[in-house]
Order: sequence, then C-alpha cells, then structure tokens
Amino acid sequence: MKVMYKVVTAATFSLATLILSTQSYAVETLGGGGNTAEKLLLDWAKAKLGNKTNTVKFSTSIASGDLSMVQNGKIDFAILDAPLSDAELNQMNLLQVPFALSGVSIVVNLPNTMAGALRLDSQTLGKIFSGEISQWDDPAITALNPKHDLPKVPIVIVHSGDNSTDFPVLNSYLGFISEKWRAGELNGKKRGWPANAIFADGFTARIAALKSTPYTIGYLPMQYMQQPVVSAVHLKNRDGNFGGLSDTGIIAATSTVNIEDGHAASLSLINKSGNASWPISSFAFVVVSKDRLKDERVAQLLSVISYGLKSGSLKTTLHNYIAIPDQISKSIMEKIDAINSGANTASATRIAPVKAGNDSAQEVLANKKRSEEELSRQRADVTQDENRRAEERSRAAKQQADEIAREQAIKEAKAAKLAAEEAIKAAQAAKLEADKLAEKNRQIAKLEKERADKEKADKDRADKERADKEKAIELRNQKDEDPLEAYRRTVQ
Repeated sequence: MKVMYKVVTAATFSLATLILSTQSYAVETLGGGGNTAEKLLLDWAKAKLGNKTNTVKFSTSIASGDLSMVQNGKIDFAILDAPLSDAELNQMNLLQVPFALSGVSIVVNLPNTMAGALRLDSQTLGKIFSGEISQWDDPAITALNPKHDLPKVPIVIVHSGDNSTDFPVLNSYLGFISEKWRAGELNGKKRGWPANAIFADGFTARIAALKSTPYTIGYLPMQYMQQPVVSAVHLKNRDGNFGGLSDTGIIAATSTVNIEDGHAASLSLINKSGNASWPISSFAFVVVSKDRLKDERVAQLLSVISYGLKSGSLKTTLHNYIAIPDQISKSIMEKIDAINSGANTASATRIAPVKAGNDSAQEVLANKKRSEEELSRQRADVTQDENRRAEERSRAAKQQADEIAREQAIKEAKAAKLAAEEAIKAAQAAKLEADKLAEKNRQIAKLEKERADKEKADKDRADKERADKEKAIELRNQKDEDPLEAYRRTVQ
C-alpha cells in the first residue's frame, strides 16, 4: 500500500510546539569559552531543558569569539560583545542574535582627594587612550573637573590588548569619537599603546594592576565593577549629560534599536542619544552559521535563548547582565520562532505518516485523535514549564536574598575588622605617645642629674681651690715669721 507523509507547515508551530520539540533534544551544543555570559546561558539551558545534562557546553581551548570555528563546525556558536557588520555577516554567512545587555565602564585609581567622580567627555577620553593627553593635570581634564585636585603625574593606561572580550566594545566607542584611534585600525597597522601603558592579560590581572598602581586608568565590563580602590568615571553622553555606568543608562541606550530592519548597525548601542544613555553600552550576541540553522544543536541553543528572553530575567540579573526590554525581546523571540519553525519543517515531514485511498477517512480521524493527544501533551508541557519557571524565580529570589545577606555579613565583618584595626592603631598610637613622654622625662631627668653633678663638681673644685689657697697663705706666713717669735710662741 502506498504511504504518503503529511507535511506540517511552519504556520502550525505555536510556542507550545516549540517547547515540545526542544524538550525532545538530547544533543550537546558546544560554544567557545572565556566569555562572562557563559554562566547565564548555562543557567538558562538548565532551567529550560530540565534535568538533562551537557546540553550546552563551552570549550576551554577555543575562544568565545572564534568565528572561524563556527564556520568550520568545530563549535556550534560563538559569543560576541559587539555586533558584526552586515558585510562581515554576509562574507562569513553568519547570523547574530542578541540575548542580554551589558556595558563597559571607564575606571581610575586616583588618590582620595577627589571631589566626587572624575568627569570625562568623549574627546578627552579618546585623547587619553590614544596618548595625546598624558598628564592628569592636563587642561582638558581640569576644565571638566574644576573641584578636583588633579596631580601633575603621568597617566598610566592598563589594558588587556586587542583580545579581551570587552575590548571590541571599547574599540567601537573610541573609534567613533577619535580620529587618531581610528587611524590605528587602518591597513592592518597594529595599535600602539603609550610607552608607559601596562599590559595585563585577562580581567583578574587587569584589576590587580589597576588596584596596585596609582594614577592609572582602564576599562572593565560591568560584571567586574564591584572593585575597591578603583573608581568609575562619569562620561558625558551624546545629549551632553554626565553619568556613570548603570542599568538605567544601558537600557536607555536601546531606545532607538530596530530589530525589524535586519541591519547590524541597528544593533549597535555605542554613543546613542538619550538623557540617561550610557555611551559604551552593548548587546551580548550568540553567533551561528546560517548553513546550520536546520541543525538541532543550533535550534536547541536558539530555543534556550528564547526561553531566557521570556523567563530568565532573574538569571540575567544574578550574573550582572541586564535583561533586554520586553518590546525588543519580543521581536527577537519572534525571529527565533520563525527560524526554529523553518528548521523543524523538514523533520516534521517524517513524523505524521498517512495512508492513501479508502483509508483516508479513518486516517483523518486518527490524525485528529493524535492532534488532540498532542495538544493535550503540549498544554501539560506548558503548564509544567510555567511551574518550573515559577520555581526558578523563587529559587533565584532566594539566591539573591541569600547573596544580599552574605554581602551584608561580609560588609559587617569588614566593618568590625576595620574597627578592630582602628582600635589597634589607636592603642599603638597611645603607646607611642607614652613612650615618647617617658623618653622625654628620662632625658629631662638625665639633664637634671648631669646639671646637679656638674654643680657639685664645680663646688667641690671651688672648695678645694679655696682650701689650697688658704693653706698656701698659711705656709707663706709661717715662712715669713721671725724664728725667735715662733719659738716663744711654741713654748708658752
């Protein structure tokens, strides 16, 4: 008997169908390692796919932004912190999908004589990083900070070279504002940092260099901003307002984003307008090969991102990223749904076999029954997914509360330690003062004794000289006396 296969069109794929299809995945999706967004994607995958393990992994031997590995299929996706251009995407046949928001902060290590946060505008910052401004008391900096006592010392830049994951975002901003910085990109010329700049390979080394070296300036992604010693710079944005890196500022930078136009330039958040806009904001992107959109590994990853955009905002916050605003995330999810629906159409043609000829009526009834059963399963799955999301939100809220409590306990412990150290310093200072006073009294007593000894010695010497003088006079008188008179005096 001839068998035909029912073709399920993309239009029949509801969100519930997408959830059902992704739950059946048991594949391992591999990305490049080393990006701070890894933990966020891992948590989303765990929450989305339940107890299945090793569904999303990262390679420690492959960089997160290694696009060549995506092209040749060594990894399924890459993570970037700055968008690729349309030309780059077309040349490499890649697709990029934003999934979270972040930003890069400018930080300094200056003495605690500053009257509030240091202020810089884009042109001044560009000249600092390109080496045109090399002293902290440069007129361009002092003009922006009239209340600051800026030292006459060289500016030391701390950087991680061109390969750190946050550098492309900073590079886009500096290239946008500084002609000299852009010139360093021309003709493959390797960028030259100022001679006294400090190269620190990786975030940990960069933070350590910033902390240990005074008069430095550097940059850090928002995930590493909770650092003592270093202070965040307030930048002047496109609308002329000064402000520091914040969730509000980064979200404000998305106000002109247009997901629908399909151009990469619309996904750049660099130097966007807006009163509160932070000028060095960015999306975090996953990048996949367009040739592999029908691959279940890629479909699984995109479904995880769709889940995270809809239900993973607490996870985003816990990992120091910012959830994409609802209107933008809705457009991204619609695009992901369309991609996954198209990717699943080919495999769907193998799912529902139907008989031809006289059995078609019975098969219609059977198909209807199967559709009803499938719909029932889908509804159950959606309910289960909603319950899981509610539990995840509860766990995330508890985790956040525990983290706040832990931070408070650490803060109180640090305060107690600081108070103890201050008490020890006070006791040491008091002992030092007491020792100084005792030494002073000892010196005074020593001087008094020396003076008394000198006075006694002088008196004894004077008495002796007087006695010797009187004796000499007596002897001289005796020598000059008449012998007869002396004899008479002795016998009387």
